[in-house]
Amino acid sequence: MAGSGSTPKPTVPLWLMLLPVVMVLLLLIVAGGQPDGRLHLWVLDVGQGDALLLRTPQGHTALVDGGPGATPLLNGVGAHVPFWQRELDLLVLTHPHQDHLMGFAELLGRYSVDEVVQTEFTATDGLQREWLSGLKRQGIPVHYAARGEEISFVGEPEVRLTVLSPVTSGAEDERRTSRSGNDINDTSVVLRLVYGSQSILLEGDAQKEAEAEMVRYRGAELHSRVLKVGHHGSKTSSSPAFLGAVRPQVAVISVGADNKFGHPAPETLAALQAVGAGVYRTDLNGTVEIIADKEQMWVRSER
Repeated sequence: MAGSGSTPKPTVPLWLMLLPVVMVLLLLIVAGGQPDGRLHLWVLDVGQGDALLLRTPQGHTALVDGGPGATPLLNGVGAHVPFWQRELDLLVLTHPHQDHLMGFAELLGRYSVDEVVQTEFTATDGLQREWLSGLKRQGIPVHYAARGEEISFVGEPEVRLTVLSPVTSGAEDERRTSRSGNDINDTSVVLRLVYGSQSILLEGDAQKEAEAEMVRYRGAELHSRVLKVGHHGSKTSSSPAFLGAVRPQVAVISVGADNKFGHPAPETLAALQAVGAGVYRTDLNGTVEIIADKEQMWVRSER
């Protein structure tokens, strides 16, 4: 008589059992990285500097400034750009100061960039020359922003970046080749981002002289729902006339905690409060995200 012991059941390898779970997780990750039909702007928490990441409703990406170092910039970009994406459509350098530029060198080693937009004004410390030489070696085209022009993305005419400043060569400003130090702040590329009825003004480090020029030149066209405040909230920016023209509902200040400059200045915070703007600060709120469709806008912060 045959033995009555049961036949052992075949075992399924653990990796095969987990495969459906892994596939579902991968699908969720990929789906989460797809464009959602809304505009997203992250004012990244990079310390005492500026770096802003833009993703359009159809998924174009742009980076405005690179912060004071590679690590916070790459961490911020990596948190919001899908890991499989290694191309940025546009990179904007508002002006060649270290706290806006230093993160770019390592970024260009990890991401390809279709085009760089920047100010044509030159700094005196050689940083601008070194930056431009690096772009030339990599074959990245450079476009010098001209006041009044518009920058758009292929297939997305409803998303527009209008250059509000600086005045460029051949225009009113004849000092363009000799500016240095704090004067470079007033050569910042200032952009007004529009999507549908929503508008965001990105001021770089523009100060009161540049603000006065913009008020004279643009006037009511400066009005924007969100203002990325100039020069980290320094008292050298955010003049009453400028804030009165912009009339922001939300103001975002990119600033490092306990910085040696005392940014943001109490005068600036008071001026923003006077125009009724709700204030977000990267030193207190972390990365600040602006989300918009054509009719509505939301603000989120990471803390």
